[in-house]
Amino acid sequence: MWDCEKRDVVEAAREMAQKGLVSGTAGNVSLRLKDSSGRRLLAITPSGRDYDSLGVDDIVVVDFEGQRVEGELRASIETVMHIEVYKARKKVNAVIHTHPVFCSVIAVAGMEIPAIIDEQVTYIGGEIKVADYALPGSPELAKNAVSAMGPRNAVILANHGALSVGRDMREALTVSELLERTAKIYVIALGLGKVKPLPAEVVELERAFFASIYGENKL
Repeated sequence: MWDCEKRDVVEAAREMAQKGLVSGTAGNVSLRLKDSSGRRLLAITPSGRDYDSLGVDDIVVVDFEGQRVEGELRASIETVMHIEVYKARKKVNAVIHTHPVFCSVIAVAGMEIPAIIDEQVTYIGGEIKVADYALPGSPELAKNAVSAMGPRNAVILANHGALSVGRDMREALTVSELLERTAKIYVIALGLGKVKPLPAEVVELERAFFASIYGENKL
């Protein structure tokens, strides 16, 4: 079942790797599934598999308790983080966890990225926060990530990587790329010795635009 949805996960995982957002088998991708019985399910990449050899049958379907529903492989170690995002964000239908270089620099430095470019606010929702550190795959990491992300579409994971979300897979991929681009701009600007954030009134206006599209109260 859900072959089309699983194919979307496979293609996104391959694109994530091809764009250099992860190395090796790092990172993970998931998609919320619609089930006629009303079960809350997601399709997610398996643990420890190279993305260039990933096939539709390798994608694992789990319920929101983390129990495997379909597939033979072990689901990603970060499955609980994906589940907690879906529970907290009803309009989110795709989650992508990456380890890109500049996001990882920010993750190690533990530095929040202020609102510095327009796209960052209109697509991500404003400043990019850094979630408190917790062990990979732990419930604590999932809790910290959801808390730090809040209503926005991305968050940095301290000493780890990044997490991006979207209403569909293409949007989640776009946010992943924009997040890394924003982190790169910020790191380079810091190197120049000066960072000039967007004016507060502009941020307020662009946040309102973001909320009108992505806000959970706008169903």
